[in-house]
Amino acid sequence: MKKRIKFNIDLKEKNIRILMYIISFLVIYGLLISAIAPKEYDLKEGDIAKVTIKAPRDTVDQIATKKREEEAAKAVDKQYTLKSEVEPQLEENLIGILNKVLDVDTNVSTQSEQLKILSSIENTNLTEQNYKTLLNLSQNQIKDLKFAVKSIVSAAYANNIAADNPTSLNNAIEIAEEKINEVDTSLAVKNVLRQMIIPKIQPNFFYDKEKTEQAIQEAEKAVSKVIVKKNQTIVTEGEPVTAEQIAILKDLGLLDQSGGGSIFILYVVIAIFAALIIFIKHFYIYKNHREVFKNEKMLIMINTISIMAFIVARAIGIITPFAIPLACAPILLTLLVDYRLSMMVTSLDVIIIGALVGFNPQIIMLGILNSIIGATSLRKMQQRNDILYSSIGLIIMSAFLTFSTGVLLSNNLSEIILLSMASAVGVVLSSILAIGVLPFFESGFDIVTNLKLLELSNPNSPLLKKLLMEAPGTYHHSMLVANLAEMAAEDIKANPVVARVGAYYHDVGKTIRPYFFKENQLGKDNPHDKIKPNLSTLIIVSHAKDGLELAKEYKLPKIIQDMIVEHHGTTLVKYFYYKMKNSTENPDDVKEEDFRYPGPIPSSKESGILMLADSVEAAVRSISEPSKGKIEEMVNNIIKDKLYSGQLDNCDLTLKDLEKIRKSFLKALNGIYHQRIEYPTEKVKTLK
Repeated sequence: MKKRIKFNIDLKEKNIRILMYIISFLVIYGLLISAIAPKEYDLKEGDIAKVTIKAPRDTVDQIATKKREEEAAKAVDKQYTLKSEVEPQLEENLIGILNKVLDVDTNVSTQSEQLKILSSIENTNLTEQNYKTLLNLSQNQIKDLKFAVKSIVSAAYANNIAADNPTSLNNAIEIAEEKINEVDTSLAVKNVLRQMIIPKIQPNFFYDKEKTEQAIQEAEKAVSKVIVKKNQTIVTEGEPVTAEQIAILKDLGLLDQSGGGSIFILYVVIAIFAALIIFIKHFYIYKNHREVFKNEKMLIMINTISIMAFIVARAIGIITPFAIPLACAPILLTLLVDYRLSMMVTSLDVIIIGALVGFNPQIIMLGILNSIIGATSLRKMQQRNDILYSSIGLIIMSAFLTFSTGVLLSNNLSEIILLSMASAVGVVLSSILAIGVLPFFESGFDIVTNLKLLELSNPNSPLLKKLLMEAPGTYHHSMLVANLAEMAAEDIKANPVVARVGAYYHDVGKTIRPYFFKENQLGKDNPHDKIKPNLSTLIIVSHAKDGLELAKEYKLPKIIQDMIVEHHGTTLVKYFYYKMKNSTENPDDVKEEDFRYPGPIPSSKESGILMLADSVEAAVRSISEPSKGKIEEMVNNIIKDKLYSGQLDNCDLTLKDLEKIRKSFLKALNGIYHQRIEYPTEKVKTLK
């Protein structure tokens, strides 16, 4: 039966997790489709447009461009055939000569043999003296000449050389001469280049009626294209659609052509992209934050925050992507979960947001900046104002980043300033939105943030004021316990804020019967002297239950309620237990379970620390003449007792943690009682 129940629970959790993944994927996929994939319209020439259609991106107006090309073609006086091989053949021939010089210079020992070989090369126009000049050059200089030859030939043929136009040939030769003169070498080498190149410059453009179309195409290539800019109106509602508009819609992929393969491929790519981001995000959580991954509530909350960020980004991005509250998700995840998880998850989310705004590099950089700074600046948050301070820093950095990158990408200073202001507004929106929705996530997912705990630590909170007024001794004890617990939690990397606030409230149940507790008697008669030990035990142990009732009444978070009811676990109230055994005629009839706290035992590290800190503070306070040795012995005994009695079995505290806690307690207590420390001659053994 138990196995069946467990199976049903596991199956339910698995179904919830799968449903969460499906919802996340569908939302992200839908948003990406709306942002990236073009919407298709069923239109043909002459139809009356039912909606106004704007260009989702820049594109070429093919019909208008074609008209320009036709006009350019008509302006062509003559039609020529371009022999494109002339230029590369010349370049190849000249480079071949230089390569031969390099080869001979390397492999032939005597100059006479070198000159003999080089002179045998046909159609070089070079004399023996020219070859000597080349042979006197180093290999690097020859290589430089090869680059120079390519540059000269390219410049000479930058404009086609018409066979029937001597002027064009002369112009090419003049250009080549100018380029030769610009070469950084000696006059002798320049003369060699001149001898090599000038005679070989030949026409490459020949008049040919049969090649008219080719000439027209060349003219058309020179025409600047007509561009339809992003967000420019293509079709206006209520007006007939023209052939030119149909062509633009078709080019943009906005025309319904019933079964375009490219659109299907785009949809598949978007689906893979969305699934990949979701997988990477959750794989990171699985590998680095296993407890979060096992908690369905936490995963749902993380995905909810991400989806909220995507929806807001899509909505605001339509107006201006720079005003997107990019820091909102990092702030929320840092406060609700962990700053390291926040950085990684929101950095991955930035990729999705970047896709939603056209992969704008400035927005992606801003998103990463907000993810890192927004998370790290709040990792040790102490008060609500820290969000404000963090936002001020983010405003300055976001505006600066937008301005500096804007200067590199644009010359429009006024636009850059406006975008910088928009990025600052985005940070302000992030803070407002984060603070506004934080309570809903806290209550909806039963999560207590450090911010909420810090508010509860305010001495003016109603329950703490009640504790101070009605049980001042207990209040003072709670403050000391809080200091011990906080320091120990920091040392073992637990949550120090949870430990401190839990300690503040752990004994609020004593306000019901404050004078039954030693710290509140202040020299008055002890009421326990007048009642039986078993009744005293009932009163003592009831403060945990009474505290839980008060915590519920004052709506304290569940984690604090748990610490209140767990801080004594199932500890035996030894004083009254032994007092009862010693005062009764039948000691064997006295049962331990009647003198134990009802539990449960601590279920978290912070709760375990509180149990130890509470016991240690009370015990050390009871030492008549505290010394360093006595304090250490007392601390060791209490920790061993709690460990061996099983009180710490359910709170994940390791022996290594307990040793750190022990040292933390000793450091704090020795500081408190330093005026009365006696230094023993024998060393006290540490906790093993």
